Amino acid sequence: MAHVPLPTHLAATALDHDELRTPRSVPEASGSLNTAQGLASTSSGGSSSSTNVIQSTNNYYGPVHQVKSATNVTMGPNYGTIIQDSGAGELEEQSYLAALDFLSKHMAAGAIHDSKERCDAPKCMPQTRVAVQDEILSWITDGHKDAEPKRILWVTGPAGTGKTAILGTIAERCKAKGMLAGTFFFSSFSGSLARRSKTHLVSTLAYQLLQHEVLDQIPRIRARMCQAIRRDPAILQKRLQTQLDELILLPLRNGAPTGTDSAHMNQMAIIIDGLDECNYVEDESGLLTSGRDTIRRSKEDEQREILSAILHAAKDPSFPFVVIIASRPELAIREFFNTSLTRSATRELFLDDKYDPSADIRLFYEAKFSSIRRRFNLSPEWPSLEVLLQLIADASGQFIYAATVMRFVEGPPTGTQNVAPAVPGLRTPNQRLLRIIDLRTRVHSPNVHPLEALDILYGSVMRTCSEPLLSMKWLRSISFMNEHISISLTQMVISTGMPARQLRAWLEQSPGEEVCALGPLSSLIYIPSDPNCDELYSFHHKSFVDFFKDESRCVDLYVSPIQTFDFMSHMYFRNMDNRYQRNCCSTLCFRAPSMLC
Repeated sequence: MAHVPLPTHLAATALDHDELRTPRSVPEASGSLNTAQGLASTSSGGSSSSTNVIQSTNNYYGPVHQVKSATNVTMGPNYGTIIQDSGAGELEEQSYLAALDFLSKHMAAGAIHDSKERCDAPKCMPQTRVAVQDEILSWITDGHKDAEPKRILWVTGPAGTGKTAILGTIAERCKAKGMLAGTFFFSSFSGSLARRSKTHLVSTLAYQLLQHEVLDQIPRIRARMCQAIRRDPAILQKRLQTQLDELILLPLRNGAPTGTDSAHMNQMAIIIDGLDECNYVEDESGLLTSGRDTIRRSKEDEQREILSAILHAAKDPSFPFVVIIASRPELAIREFFNTSLTRSATRELFLDDKYDPSADIRLFYEAKFSSIRRRFNLSPEWPSLEVLLQLIADASGQFIYAATVMRFVEGPPTGTQNVAPAVPGLRTPNQRLLRIIDLRTRVHSPNVHPLEALDILYGSVMRTCSEPLLSMKWLRSISFMNEHISISLTQMVISTGMPARQLRAWLEQSPGEEVCALGPLSSLIYIPSDPNCDELYSFHHKSFVDFFKDESRCVDLYVSPIQTFDFMSHMYFRNMDNRYQRNCCSTLCFRAPSMLC
């Protein structure tokens, strides 16, 4: 059998045995080239150089496809075309698509900021929340220039202040500028269980990062992420920190970007919203073992695990992104961010009056009322300035209140089907607006609930307490003291209410009860951090006080004035041993029934 050397100018660099094919479009000759008939490899005397020889008893006149990386190849007479293709790009593409497919089956698609599930999610109206948006965007792009740069931003504030709307808008603006690495929007009200659980957090972020266009310029990172999935297909069954290490941190470390790539990634953000709404503990991970005891995991344990994993990543020099976390200031989350280790890496942004929410709420009301006037051909003077200012005051900086009010005043959209007939007296926007204005003094119709969304919010927060009715008794007692008790704290200042330390001494059945009763409600009520100071408890929202005083709104959580009086009296005579305090407060205590009503 003759060996005819291949001309040197056609020598290939390698021969891939597995991918040698004859195209279907070319008829096979009687002695066609294939692996069964003519593929052989010989080496000379163990030398490091080898000669790959293709032997054939017949001449082949067709093209040879997919000859890959062969060295010192000799072939028989060639009358066709040799097509050399490295094939590396195809293999990388297959690996990439397989990794995306794997992650897509283990992610929470509805938690991504622009998902179908979030198509009606709140966003900031134009010209509203401008100050807070600009501050967040400035931190993303230039925060690394601060004297003490922080990699985590905690956006927090009372319930209903628009945290989700702000972060949703920030996500859209970051995406438009190529600054968005990934998002995850938790939601306890979502129909998707995946958005209430930690289980899909890392896979969802990894999915978004894997397909991000920034990795087109840094293919090493993408390749490492794909390798991590091939190497350990069970990676998502491990703890969050391990998942984050294997799928994101190690690929970033081993394929570390340099120069302009690194600078660009340092100005990209990961956004995680609604951490307090991560409240589902899966059965298989819901138990902890401590010695002989078995302890059931809580939602707080899940939230702390998420925060610990994020902090671990943020402190890794290989992690180029900043992380924005939004949540209510609930006890477990607040305690985590108050540790010295976390404070060194975290900046807190509290949504309070500094960002002038009332001005933004006014813009919101004006835009909505303008739309209603056009729709119903109403006077340009409707509503009056007095009514508008009252609505702004009642909102107390709470966007969910304003949004709920306007949904009720607007009524169902034009052409909406399957809507119950309008209740008499509430057929027009003006009638519905008057119902809102007179809400606290009017008798509620059982089939009309204009603040249902707001009440659901407040009710859900109340039910996070271990004993909701005990918590409600504390709230009503605090409200009573704040409204009716005047105490001189200094010679110059008169404060309405009783200092938290005194009220705590009055109401606690045992030390530490305040934390159990009020700790989960920090998004609704301010709790002084110094137990010995003379600060008062204060409610973040007037509308929350209206809620727990109205039986038709809080339903089974309602505590009546007489029940509150009985509670205060019982605890007073049980706890107040100081004769002076007893003499001082007894008159107020016995006047409580009429004052509470």
